[in-house]
Amino acid sequence: MPLRTAITLLAVSATALSAQAPDPAALMRRSREALAPIQRIVGQWEGDARAWEGPGEPIAVRQHEDVVFGAAGTVIQIRGTGRNPQSRAIVFEAAATIWFDPQANRVRMRTHRDGNSVEPEIEIRPDTIVWGFPVPGGRVRYVIALTDSTWHEVGHYERSGARPIQTIEMHLRRTAPPR
Repeated sequence: MPLRTAITLLAVSATALSAQAPDPAALMRRSREALAPIQRIVGQWEGDARAWEGPGEPIAVRQHEDVVFGAAGTVIQIRGTGRNPQSRAIVFEAAATIWFDPQANRVRMRTHRDGNSVEPEIEIRPDTIVWGFPVPGGRVRYVIALTDSTWHEVGHYERSGARPIQTIEMHLRRTAPPR
């Protein structure tokens, strides 16, 4: 009798859980809809960028961004590489993933660089992506302005009561359409 009761309870629990599970097709549709406002970022981009690592002149790089849909169009994967314009040596590499989180009902982002990762706050506006995260003494904030053929990104270090300090600026052009 105890084994039969356990099996019955297990079957009832499994049925209840499966009834609560989200419909995979509906979840994929919601994910794609949430990413639709920024789908124009998908493609290959290249252009000039400058990065400030402290006082003085910025470092100039030739920046390439490869952006693809992944997981059946439910995530956007970004891979950025900055190279020295003369030697072509890599001076900057980063990666990011943007996805819709159904439990939180919002778009999320995770970035990776130099062995570190952070999950910044992300705000999607028409033709603009704003993302940033806290750092000691303030926060870092990036604004990406997009058109079908251009990507202009500016980053700042912000401290309370002080003028923002520019950390990066990229002027990219689409070099290949989405794959």
